[in-house]
Amino acid sequence: MQLPEQNPNKDYEFVNHNSRKPKKAISPLMLGLIFIACGAVASYFFIYLKLKEMEAHADAISYSMKLLMVGPMLVIFGLYFVLVKPSDINAQSPRDKKWLYVFVGIFIVAMIVLYQWFDKMAAGYGYSI
Repeated sequence: MQLPEQNPNKDYEFVNHNSRKPKKAISPLMLGLIFIACGAVASYFFIYLKLKEMEAHADAISYSMKLLMVGPMLVIFGLYFVLVKPSDINAQSPRDKKWLYVFVGIFIVAMIVLYQWFDKMAAGYGYSI
């Protein structure tokens, strides 16, 4: 009778006998592509379709500013993972952290511009935010 294999180290790959690091479950590049795809889908549902409802002069439109910002946020941080290619999903190196701060700044400016643009578009269609 064989006993089941109980290897506590199966989730780690050994670099040398003194250190070990966990295996990467997903690469930052793949995560970035997933973020960009999800951001495009979220932008379609939460921005484009809401503008189409306004254009059609619907009686009542329900939207959330938080959901409005999800799509662009995912696209911006997806671009961070694709363009910067950080060494790990959590930014640890000084280079990755500097670029992360740049993308956080881009995110903040983009959300302010998005809010003002959406407010202007809604006012153009006769709605107030």
